[in-house]
Amino acid sequence: MNSIYSDDVTLDTLRKELSEEQPKSPYLDFFLLSNPFPVAGQFSGICVNQDDVKQEFARTLREFYLDGQARRMTIVGRTGAGKTNLLRFFEQRFREWREPLPGRPAITDLFTIFVREPQGGYFETHRQIVSQLGALFYTEFFEALHSGRIDLTTLPAELPGISPELVRILGQIVRQLSFFGSSSQSIRVLDNWLQGVKLSTTEKRQLGGVTVDISKSSTVAIKFLGDLIRIFKHTQLFRGLVILFDEFEGILSGLSPTNQARYAQDLRNLFDTLTEGVVFVIATAPISSNLAQVSPALSRRLSRGVDIEPVQDEESALEYADAYIQLGRELFQEQMQCEITLPEDCYEEDRPYYPLTHATIIEVYEGLRERQANVVPGDLLPELNLRLYRRVYEGS
Repeated sequence: MNSIYSDDVTLDTLRKELSEEQPKSPYLDFFLLSNPFPVAGQFSGICVNQDDVKQEFARTLREFYLDGQARRMTIVGRTGAGKTNLLRFFEQRFREWREPLPGRPAITDLFTIFVREPQGGYFETHRQIVSQLGALFYTEFFEALHSGRIDLTTLPAELPGISPELVRILGQIVRQLSFFGSSSQSIRVLDNWLQGVKLSTTEKRQLGGVTVDISKSSTVAIKFLGDLIRIFKHTQLFRGLVILFDEFEGILSGLSPTNQARYAQDLRNLFDTLTEGVVFVIATAPISSNLAQVSPALSRRLSRGVDIEPVQDEESALEYADAYIQLGRELFQEQMQCEITLPEDCYEEDRPYYPLTHATIIEVYEGLRERQANVVPGDLLPELNLRLYRRVYEGS
């Protein structure tokens, strides 16, 4: 009886809590859902200035479109410089380019894959690439195979050197589609196998008897990844993949010298194997002497980088503040479905930054400049986050 009574009390309390109006965020008073300025480690895809990086990215894509040959672009910047923001900015642009606008055709044949902090050895990176590749293309690919629009029997002649094992397994899954109408389980097993996950005996049989254990060799894993990309590209699922590597300097973190050398060699092998249909964009801290010692060949492949510009002056600091506040305003309008009307006593020069002010942003920037030569977004934005927090919660 006591247990039931206690449960009733708990349920009544929960009903009351859920029926009560939730407290309103103080940010709503300033036409923001939350603080739009990121703290350390966050990203949003906003990119201010960085004209040199954007121009190099555009040039790299133009060259890729001319011949379809793989390209590498290295973006260099210290921690907090905005490397992740830049990569997310590029990723966002591809999504926008997919939507046609009047006078601008859509670009629908380029896709992005985002590799986060490639630490821990090659297979950690490999799994990220394979899983995103499958999520992008498996459904369309197997639908085309099932309908007969793609003929697997012609692939060995059309793609010399392609793995017979991979072609055979793809054919096995297609036969299962024909018999059972759905083969999501087999596709999941295929994805695990290509990622280098060790399969059970039952799973191997499900793929028609797998003879290659990808998990035992990074060289084999890279070979099968390259073959899968060749097949997808040959069947016109895409023209190019833009593989975005974030925090690339992490490849040297937490590994023994032997494993560092092995990982660096694997990445060099990856770059050298994927020679068609791929653009690598590699964001890294300045190339360290450690990497040059561990793998001179990989270090050379990353040596021609374009540097991220710091927040160069007061005008740039104001542009960053403007961009982040406007992002917050857009999210507010989208969710609240209302127009923004700033207070009449808000000075014109402060309106883009409200509830911050023009003077506050200059003060923050100049304070940072007094302590360090180069101010990067990772220095500026958390300071603005703190100022906005104090303004909203403390009124100061």
